Amino acid sequence: MADELLEKLEEFFDADINQYLSEHGGGAEVVDVVGEELIIRLLGECRGCLSMNETVNGVILKKVHAVFPFIKKVTVTDDVSPEVYEMVCSLFTAGKA
Repeated sequence: MADELLEKLEEFFDADINQYLSEHGGGAEVVDVVGEELIIRLLGECRGCLSMNETVNGVILKKVHAVFPFIKKVTVTDDVSPEVYEMVCSLFTAGKA
């Protein structure tokens, strides 16, 4: 059930949330759901934007809650995606034998 929910949320983000955020040079990805809380990672220009709180609570939460009514809170994680982490690690280990 958890994987199915995450997949539905990811599809919703691709179809709706990221269409809106891409107009501002950013995006968001679903990280996890814990109870009534959705954890997301902001991408691109959305990361660290001064309007981040308004976007998360005024746009993302409202849109998500309308489709997934059990989601009562959206939290932004400040970690980097696993892909970016691996890329950075490979840069530091490149050339070392």
